[in-house]
Amino acid sequence: MIVDQAIFTSLDQDGTAGYHLAARSRGVTEPEAVAASTWSPSHEGLAIDPANAFSFQFFPLPSGRFAVARTCQGPPEYSGRAGRQIYTHIVIITRDQLLRADDSPIAIARDAFVLGRSVYQAVPKSTLDAVELSDHYPRRTESRACEGANWIELPKLDQSIALLNAGKNVRLNYSGDRTLLVERILGLVKPDEIPHLSFSTSLVPSAIRPFRLILSPQQ
Repeated sequence: MIVDQAIFTSLDQDGTAGYHLAARSRGVTEPEAVAASTWSPSHEGLAIDPANAFSFQFFPLPSGRFAVARTCQGPPEYSGRAGRQIYTHIVIITRDQLLRADDSPIAIARDAFVLGRSVYQAVPKSTLDAVELSDHYPRRTESRACEGANWIELPKLDQSIALLNAGKNVRLNYSGDRTLLVERILGLVKPDEIPHLSFSTSLVPSAIRPFRLILSPQQ
């Protein structure tokens, strides 16, 4: 399947400096670009730990499409301030494309990375091409999700699933692989809830990024 893409990061190029949407394909509309910039983290917005070197995000766009994003660290900030560059690569999918992946944003995120679509680019072109992702994804099953969730020792997991199914927001602190955790959670919530279930796996919580499911390092 063919998807649009965008990159949000800190660069000094074409007269624009600091964090901004540095690159996008022609199919990304201006409202989508604004929304993608709002949902993406800037300086020191990544909350990684030994088990999580990057973050996956999933969030809606005003067009009705969805963003599946991967955020990682780059080199030290070009500006010389403390910290490292935060780099977010976004692929933009339709509802039909999400259904084609059996409502699994994580499967799409992994696919984009394995195919090299979301690898770090030090100096991306400002205008990107739309990219091709896989057409076939393994189907999620409740039994697989339950089996995987059994080894996640979170006393509040059942309660969290119930809250998400009721349209509520949830924040969980977990020191293990949070990508696997969110994948198991998505396998347990009601399928019709997934398009409304924005999430981040390793970002610093922020009021301007209203993810419904926030996974954070263990406090």
